[in-house]
Amino acid sequence: MFGRIRKLSTLLICCSLGLLLPILTLSAATYQSTIDSPLEANFESHIKRKRRQQILATTDRTSFVVYDISKNKKLVSINENRQMMAASLIKNFVMLAYFHEVRHGRQSHTSANKGHLQSMIQWSSNPSTNYFIRLLGGPARVHRILQANYPYFKQTRIVEYIPRGGRTYRNMTSARDLSMFCLQLWKNRLPYSDKMKYYLKLKNGDYIFKHTYIPSSVAVYNKTGTVYGLVGDGGILVLRDPKGKPRPYVFIGMIEDRSKTNRRNRWQSFTTWRNRRAYILRRLSEQAYKYIYEKHYGGRLARR
Repeated sequence: MFGRIRKLSTLLICCSLGLLLPILTLSAATYQSTIDSPLEANFESHIKRKRRQQILATTDRTSFVVYDISKNKKLVSINENRQMMAASLIKNFVMLAYFHEVRHGRQSHTSANKGHLQSMIQWSSNPSTNYFIRLLGGPARVHRILQANYPYFKQTRIVEYIPRGGRTYRNMTSARDLSMFCLQLWKNRLPYSDKMKYYLKLKNGDYIFKHTYIPSSVAVYNKTGTVYGLVGDGGILVLRDPKGKPRPYVFIGMIEDRSKTNRRNRWQSFTTWRNRRAYILRRLSEQAYKYIYEKHYGGRLARR
């Protein structure tokens, strides 16, 4: 009798494992298929080379996301959940909180507010950013708006006004949250997405399009973030495939060195320090464009 019970138990366990195995296999396959390793490997190789050349210091931390919206496929995920200093990248989320309140009738989209929005996004005005934070009830209130209504922004924290001089170190975000913002924005799932796209499309000093070989026909919706300690840019680029069809994709790049928040560690001029990291973002943005255009949509770029 005990022998029969043992056999029955063994049979049930085997059957259970047989049912679970396809589920586990499917989950693993699904996860792996979201990362396109050749492009990610190129990014990692580029970053390692810059470290060997001592252009990036040992204290520099990097975070990247590339996501092809048309293919619904993530191509690069490097430290995307790492919480980093937001610098002016936080302005995306301040704009979102403002439009959330406009949608619910607690704020009005006045001419004055339109002017401040343009200054905040296009010219990265810190006084205009503080204007909106104050208008919405302070940093804690802006953070609560985001937390209560957009909980998928998991690493974003708004805890301070931008200080005089622009050295904002306490507001935080991540490449993942920025990529989620871009994806939700493009799919019109955020309040007044069309208006936010308008402001993000205004020409600005970007690190992912200007001074690259990406053609002028590509539309760019982006916001930069720069402080001595963080150089970042994130947005949506819309290329045209060989048949002329628009193909949007997300590029987020962040390079952070928290040791630079201490003035004693600023042995290099801010301009030189920033430009070296902006150069890296531009070259990686070129790689992403080339890969998506050629590998996903069959285009051909002239050899460089």
